[in-house]
Amino acid sequence: MIRSGFPLTMVLVLFISCNAMGSGIGVRGGLNFSSLPSTSQIVHEGVMIESLSDSYTGFHFGLVGHLSLFNFFIQPELLYTQTGQEMAISFSQNGTEMDVFTNTYSHLSIPVIGGTSFGPLRVGVGPVLSVLLDSKQGIPNVMGEELDFQNNNATVGFQAMAGVKIGNLMLDLKYEGNLSRLGDGISIGDTPFDFDTRPRQFIISLGILVF
Repeated sequence: MIRSGFPLTMVLVLFISCNAMGSGIGVRGGLNFSSLPSTSQIVHEGVMIESLSDSYTGFHFGLVGHLSLFNFFIQPELLYTQTGQEMAISFSQNGTEMDVFTNTYSHLSIPVIGGTSFGPLRVGVGPVLSVLLDSKQGIPNVMGEELDFQNNNATVGFQAMAGVKIGNLMLDLKYEGNLSRLGDGISIGDTPFDFDTRPRQFIISLGILVF
């Protein structure tokens, strides 16, 4: 006969075991090195926009959770993230002119990494949802026409992670790829143009579990 206190005992044992293995909630922050594949496209008569391969250094900070059971873990995060992209635009107006500009983006990023550990070493992979909070364009107009990037409100991607965890400290290196477009294109004045950009980034992040 199973006593009524058995399920509660099992829950307590699992809770104590998870805490002993380093599970908890904490804070984390670090740097993002984002870039776009180097592409160029004529988006208007006499106007060419090019995404540069140079990386943009941004940052992130927020909350991290870590649930560890035996050699497996799940790591959800809730982060404020700033990224950017370097672009160049060339157009003809009394001769050919070229300007390099930077667009910056603020996101609420929600990655969920699942993986396995080998002692202090960890590897994992999982999806990431990025919700656009704000964007700032580095160039306001082209030959008197307003330039507008039609950014999507949310994008879906993936993260692959390798890192170390010693006690409550976690140091992770991630690669993030994008499975959806950053935006629907560019408009110059009232004319829309398709321009598919899928950013990628390397992420260095340090976290500490405090609960």
